[in-house]
Amino acid sequence: MDDRDASTVDAGRRWSVHDVAVLPQELRRRNPVLFWTAAAHVGLLLIFLVGLGVDYRTVGGEPVWLKPAKFAASIGLFTGTLAWLTPHLSVPGRFLRLVSWSVAIGLCIEIVAISGQALRGTESHFNSATAFDAVVYQTMGLVIVGVTLLIAWLFVRAARNGFDVHPAFALGITLGGGLFVVGAFEGGVMGALNTNTVGSGYTLPVVGWTLVGDFRVTHFVGLHALQVLPLVGYLSTVAQQQGRIDNPRRLVWAVGYVYAGLLLAAFLLAVTPLVS
Repeated sequence: MDDRDASTVDAGRRWSVHDVAVLPQELRRRNPVLFWTAAAHVGLLLIFLVGLGVDYRTVGGEPVWLKPAKFAASIGLFTGTLAWLTPHLSVPGRFLRLVSWSVAIGLCIEIVAISGQALRGTESHFNSATAFDAVVYQTMGLVIVGVTLLIAWLFVRAARNGFDVHPAFALGITLGGGLFVVGAFEGGVMGALNTNTVGSGYTLPVVGWTLVGDFRVTHFVGLHALQVLPLVGYLSTVAQQQGRIDNPRRLVWAVGYVYAGLLLAAFLLAVTPLVS
């Protein structure tokens, strides 16, 4: 398919993600299941933020409602992004509904477990202090592995079937989905090590993660490839249509290589304490 196929450009630009006023309605039209999942987690985020202001308990040195708030924000962003992308994934409708419902149910189980443990004043991750805590943690691990495998299957089938968008946008979706799955499985590394950090030293501002020996960094970078690279593909398509660039796919490949390099660098920094 030629990069200058105007009809394909239009197919990928039926709606602009920058039109904030119609964002909720558009996401609901594209994928109602994932839209309502995202909306529910935005609502939970607001509740957890209130909890941060009125509940001064701490768990592991952090405010007790901080982790639920971070996960609610992350799940809301992820499901909203997936709702935006799903119309462009050329897979059977029945399969898409299966994935959408499975992802929604799985992530709801995750947030219930995380917030439930916060309500009890204990850790949700890496916690086997009691039989109940161990069951909660193991259930979360099994659920998130299942969700990740389904997402991987979704993107593999979509890539094999092709996309209804401009090739540069399609490339961004493909690369973003692939790196997202890689980043998601970094959570499995943390589960195998039974910790998210194996080092110490310089602490990154805002998030409080260490630069070396912390698998949360590479996990974060990988997960957000799902937002960054499809957006790069979309914007490069727009730029070509406006006559500002000639080869949008080349730009997407370049950004993809840089992003993959960042992901690899973050992983190498994380494992440094284990191999030194």
